[in-house]
Amino acid sequence: MTRAAILAAGIAATLAFGALWHGPLGAADRFATRADKIARATLDYYELPAVSARLERHPFVRRMILSGPADSFQRSELLRIMGQVPGVNEVRWDPASLPQEAR
Repeated sequence: MTRAAILAAGIAATLAFGALWHGPLGAADRFATRADKIARATLDYYELPAVSARLERHPFVRRMILSGPADSFQRSELLRIMGQVPGVNEVRWDPASLPQEAR
């Protein structure tokens, strides 16, 4: 077997294992469920029951989307706080969710 064939086989095996791990083996769902629970507990701790957080469920995306009524201070602080949830790479507010002062 040539060096290129071995490299191609290794890349194919890695991609196949990654697809299985994030799909049928359920690691991505476990990760998203854990992050969603931590986010909900954080929002409950700060007494923001009307604000919701959800992790986008696209392959290899670790972005949390926040929505609900919050003033500008709460919005900026929630971006910072939710960015500390383990595994979350980015936090954004839903564009349809306007700041509370604008309503």
